[in-house]
Amino acid sequence: MTERPGLFERLPAIYRTRDADLSREGQFEAYIGLMDEILEGIDDHIDVFYHDHFIETCADWMVPYIGDLLGVTHLKGDPWTLHADVARTVPLRRRRGTLGAMEALAFNLTGWAAHAVELRERMVWNQNLNHQRPDAGGAPPQSLPRHLADPVSHGTVNLRDPGVLSFLGGAFDGFARTADLKPTGGIHPRPNLPNLAIFLWRLRDFLVPVARPLHVATVQQTPDPGEAAFAARYVIDPLGRSLQLFNSFRYNPGAEPPEFSQPDRTPGPIPAARLRDGPPTGNAAEYIAVDIFESGRPDDPGDAAVGLTIHLPATVFAGTSWTTRGANLCAWEEGLRSPLLEREIVVDPKHGRLLLGVADNATEGAALRSRLRVSHTYAAPGSIGAHPVARTFADTIWPGLAEPEVVTATAHPGGSGLRAALSGLATAGPPRIIEVTDSMTHRLNLADVDDILDEDGPTLTLARPFWIRARTGQRPVIELRQSLRMRSSDPADAALNRALDIRIEGAVLTLRDAPVTDAIVTRAAVNRLTFEGVTLNPGGHVVLDGSPSGTPADPQPALALAPDLGFADAAALEAFDELPEVSFRGCISGSISMGPRYRLNLTDSIVDGGDQLAIGSTDPAPAYGPITEIDGVTLFGAVRVRAANGEGGVFRDQLRVRDHQTGCLSYCRFSGDGDRLPPHFACAFGPDAQLAFTSSIFGAPGYGQLNRIRTAREVLEDGPNADEMGAYGTLMNTHKQKNLNIRLREFTPVGIRTVLANVT
Repeated sequence: MTERPGLFERLPAIYRTRDADLSREGQFEAYIGLMDEILEGIDDHIDVFYHDHFIETCADWMVPYIGDLLGVTHLKGDPWTLHADVARTVPLRRRRGTLGAMEALAFNLTGWAAHAVELRERMVWNQNLNHQRPDAGGAPPQSLPRHLADPVSHGTVNLRDPGVLSFLGGAFDGFARTADLKPTGGIHPRPNLPNLAIFLWRLRDFLVPVARPLHVATVQQTPDPGEAAFAARYVIDPLGRSLQLFNSFRYNPGAEPPEFSQPDRTPGPIPAARLRDGPPTGNAAEYIAVDIFESGRPDDPGDAAVGLTIHLPATVFAGTSWTTRGANLCAWEEGLRSPLLEREIVVDPKHGRLLLGVADNATEGAALRSRLRVSHTYAAPGSIGAHPVARTFADTIWPGLAEPEVVTATAHPGGSGLRAALSGLATAGPPRIIEVTDSMTHRLNLADVDDILDEDGPTLTLARPFWIRARTGQRPVIELRQSLRMRSSDPADAALNRALDIRIEGAVLTLRDAPVTDAIVTRAAVNRLTFEGVTLNPGGHVVLDGSPSGTPADPQPALALAPDLGFADAAALEAFDELPEVSFRGCISGSISMGPRYRLNLTDSIVDGGDQLAIGSTDPAPAYGPITEIDGVTLFGAVRVRAANGEGGVFRDQLRVRDHQTGCLSYCRFSGDGDRLPPHFACAFGPDAQLAFTSSIFGAPGYGQLNRIRTAREVLEDGPNADEMGAYGTLMNTHKQKNLNIRLREFTPVGIRTVLANVT
């Protein structure tokens, strides 16, 4: 749309010329501009009125008014779902009671993948010879199964193919059962005549484009004909952690009827049994793709990409074809029962491991070690932490300063890395934006950065602010060789110190080959340090070490900021007159330790200290940590702070606040185990207010997600905005579940009992 020219620009040229000739140039233009602002405001207001006529573009407050015209019951919750609910009212009423309408209704109100099942169709029944219902198509009684491995909808369990058995007990289970007469309790889909089950996939799938997997070893084998001479072992997660692979959610709401759930297109864990190319019940093409790319960087997978794409360099593998299969590779040192074939890829979706069968190590193995890339999908309850999501950036985050300079950092050959992008920050200049353009692992040795200061370790000296951000749709990993340390280049320059606003957004930060007692950030002598959508590796993930369920890794501290701000010189400490503010927005972090000069703000974040302190002081106990402001946080580990204020916190362990006469904590859940609290309002206390998570292990798909069955109602419904407490309260999952139940009562035929079954 072309921008409308202003009134002054529409005047005849003589008036504009005379205005420029006045002693005070621009007086007439400024006068005309006042009228122009009024007209622009009127025009904008008319534009808003026009868009408010349509449910797709109207303001959120207009949704119930448009709904009144259709006789729609008012709901509360996420604005996107409320818009979708009203927008699809007429089509859903026309198809009221059909399975497709139930799935569309669930998707509109939650945004989750949904699949509706008539549970009576899963019941065992005897054939009536006068009214036959064969399992396969064709004219009865000649119809027979097409293959011995085909699923049988109303027969006994078929044990011939694990691809079919992988659906057992799930949303696409094709096997019959006897009637289950026990009450459903609203959680278990029990086969019976009046029951309708709606299966929901609540976890969100995230596709990491073109990352570098971790090479573990390339092992020589003793092959028979057709078998691989070498087995190349890789861990998909760049940090070598166990990772559950998920499929991508692919749906078509524009189809008639809309398609919101297909057996191999839902955002659920990838079943290993479906990854075979051969058997009729395998469907590897819906889960894995092999991309042979030319020189340079592989293209990012598109919106319709499958869960796992393996990128192989064409310089060695051009013209090759590969087969795939799934297997359990948690003990791959012992080899496979079915030998690895040449040009075969074996995937362990439960642990995120890859085996590739190659002919030699010198050429093919070396090509994989240097050029193998993967695009993989994982799942999380929401976009808290570093995820490959769409991002929008403000024009400037440093008002009053010069226009920032933008530099890029890439880990691919020919690109400049973080070391070059961070060099020169000790020289005065405009703010610097460092945009990381890929999802690769960026290894950073601070000692190699120009203008580095060695002050109890390599320290970035800053004469201007900077911002490290991930490009939209990317999730880079920044692997630090030493703890990150930052300070002002001139502690006595008050103007500089006030301007030092440091931001990191969209990246995973971790330490490499450092003791687990070292924190990721150990110095921040700046005005403000902000983490947004960042994961500061908290440790605690599962390590596969041969034990049945693995061993939890040691926790990794995130921040350990000393009271003296790291200044060895007392005069420098005295001259630095700032009280640094550290903010986390939408982050996952390890434990946080700070001195009394810092302020801490936590918004929609998870702080995981394991069994140790989540937030405390760098001084030994009984010292207290910083003044803390919270807004929707989940904390694993005890908390000891000087003062606390905010709402929506879930404190799994003890909270002790030194100044318990000031501040207020509202809509929070406390452990009830020796807490020392400030004034509080509308809070829940353990152990009566039960608290349970889908998983409290970092890296698990349901990490930090409240278990809706075993968590107390107060925690799920009495948080801010009458929704759940904790980091994921902004998702408004409780409202989504309630809204769905309300609409199901309106759209479900009389006599049908609806059961909501959460798959993830």
